[in-house]
Amino acid sequence: MKLERFWLYFSLSLLLIVGLSLINLVVFLELRKFEEGNLYRLAKQHFLTYLYNPEHKGDEHVVINPERESGYRILHFEEPGNPLRTVRVGIREEYLQENTKSLIKKLFFFEFLLIFTLVLLYQIVVESYVKKLREKEEWVRSLMLSLVHRLGNFMATHRVLLAILKKSYPEDSNLKSMEKSLIKAQRDFHIFMSLVRDDKSLETGIFDLKEFVLESFKYLEEDAVKKRILLGLKSMPVRINKADLEDILYNLIGNAVKHSKSLVHIKICPKTRLLVISNDVGEGASSGMGMGVELTSRLLSKYRFELTVRLRRRYTVFISFKERG
Repeated sequence: MKLERFWLYFSLSLLLIVGLSLINLVVFLELRKFEEGNLYRLAKQHFLTYLYNPEHKGDEHVVINPERESGYRILHFEEPGNPLRTVRVGIREEYLQENTKSLIKKLFFFEFLLIFTLVLLYQIVVESYVKKLREKEEWVRSLMLSLVHRLGNFMATHRVLLAILKKSYPEDSNLKSMEKSLIKAQRDFHIFMSLVRDDKSLETGIFDLKEFVLESFKYLEEDAVKKRILLGLKSMPVRINKADLEDILYNLIGNAVKHSKSLVHIKICPKTRLLVISNDVGEGASSGMGMGVELTSRLLSKYRFELTVRLRRRYTVFISFKERG
């Protein structure tokens, strides 16, 4: 966040400097024209004074007919009574440079104050805006945590009640279906908890991706009925939080199975550290696959893993378990 703010203020300063530099260039060119006009008027004024008083030799900055031309800006004027004779009026280069340097110093000083003031005001506005966003984000995070926590307690209570009922009616198929539905609901909502919780002390371990892919199908048996499942699985160790890995695979594989027409293909490539999940997209699939993939992508980014999607004849998700730098 600090680096992002630095680049934000740096980019603003750079834009101001470039913008003011362009303005300075235009001002400088216009000033050159104005300065040339002033020099001509100053030289002509001394020339007219010389015509009225031939003893006039100029002053400390302007010299009439200087002995040497080096160090002077020379302007030539014709005498009215003698066109063949010209009067040279020299203006000292030091005088010209002093005026130019003084102007540039004043211009740079005021521009520095302008840039500093604008960046400071911009920083105050941005910091205030960021503070409001952070407060809003924390409020939303707290709200999400509270809702998910209450929902988790609700589901945990019902799982206990289902376990008690199963002891009394162990062969009841309705109870088994309710239990599976409850477990799937917990999986669906657990990803929200994973995204909003404080994970600074998140415990990670090394797990075999193949085993967890196979484990995910236990909760997707009903959705996978009458669909062709192709598995090209090889063992591949992944360092991640166990619950997060379960959520990621359940959401991605669940999306692929639910929204497929007839085929799901899952492949693990240990050499490239890729998990590839592909399916033939069924009708209405596009309206139900975006949210889960987006949430899963955010969860993967916490571990610096990457998720990309390609939609051609098939809907294919590539999960790279190679940490990005």
